[in-house]
Amino acid sequence: MEEVEYARMAERESSYWWHVGRLRIIETYLQKATKGKKDVRILNVGCGTGGTLATLERYGTVDNVDGSDDAIAFMRQLGYTRVKKMDGMKLPYKDKAYDMVGAFDVLEHIKDDAAALKEWSRVLKDDGSILITVPAYQWLWSGHDVALHHFRRYTTGRLKQVAVTAGLAASKVSYAFIFSLPLVAGFRFMRQMAAAKAGSETSYVDVPGWVNGMFTNFLYLEAKAHRYIPFPAGTSIIASLRKE
Repeated sequence: MEEVEYARMAERESSYWWHVGRLRIIETYLQKATKGKKDVRILNVGCGTGGTLATLERYGTVDNVDGSDDAIAFMRQLGYTRVKKMDGMKLPYKDKAYDMVGAFDVLEHIKDDAAALKEWSRVLKDDGSILITVPAYQWLWSGHDVALHHFRRYTTGRLKQVAVTAGLAASKVSYAFIFSLPLVAGFRFMRQMAAAKAGSETSYVDVPGWVNGMFTNFLYLEAKAHRYIPFPAGTSIIASLRKE
């Protein structure tokens, strides 16, 4: 990811509707993955600027890793000490060391996604979960993906297939951000019609405070629904994976 994008992300993670809503959806899955467990150990792969960490820490002890000096610097500025710079493909941890591995919008940054899942599975306990989010639909590819150094976007079918290759099964997989799909698709279509060149910049769109609050509330409602049903479409995918 470009250095400037870490600064933009850190600025928005606590208030921008996409980040706040995603975190609420993640927590819905996190509650189920850790239910009934004590002394939960969580590995946060690709911790970025730490937007998910406060939530993860409510459910257990969290170790954070990232391959970027900029991300690590942001984490340390926030006062976090359980953070290390390392390649998520080569973790220096023992087999079956963690109850949960979280990788939130990380897998799309890795060229060999199946190998990454195998490595994360190695450090996962037999009854543990890998909780991940990824962007949906290759046809939504844009300068946003270029700026974030993505290799691909996913469908639920493609993600399940990669999981199987890595010896994992999806205990639950769903699209997310269903309400934003027509908005994002429409926005990118209009840029194409206007012959806007796909630059390497994330597509944060500044919105009035009331719109930001409305979008956030939409996602809060969606997070509640994720407890009961998978969604058939959306701009992201969330999945809970287990060892077969």
